[in-house]
Amino acid sequence: MDRAAENERKKEFLRSYRKRKKHIAALIDQLEELKSAKLGASSCGIGDGMPHAHNQTDLSDYVAKLEELKEVIIHERYKLVKDATEVAKAIRKLNDSDEVYVLTKRYMMGWDWEKIAKEMGYAIRNVHYIHSRALEKLEIPEAWRKQD
Repeated sequence: MDRAAENERKKEFLRSYRKRKKHIAALIDQLEELKSAKLGASSCGIGDGMPHAHNQTDLSDYVAKLEELKEVIIHERYKLVKDATEVAKAIRKLNDSDEVYVLTKRYMMGWDWEKIAKEMGYAIRNVHYIHSRALEKLEIPEAWRKQD
């Protein structure tokens, strides 16, 4: 694998945490939408705010879908912790504190280049150099590498 492809693979690994975090946020939004849609549709004639259905099967299906989505969210949160741990551990293995700072702020915290440069007191060009140097040294965990 050439250097550019290897760096992209490393960036993909580093982005995995934030990507999963966004996925979980979307699932939570979906859960809230499902809850509010059911409450909004059913509360028109009944004012207690609880979901009501014309028959027991509708309500059972609704509750089953809610529970299924909640289980998916729990599972994804578990994977989020795993991703965060793997990414943070790989970053911490770097010996240079500037490299650790840049990768942590960029990939774990989601900061943009300008904010990182300002906080470090460096020019953006220097932050990009530190980032490139860190990517060269970063090692992707073997378990994640095998996910292809």
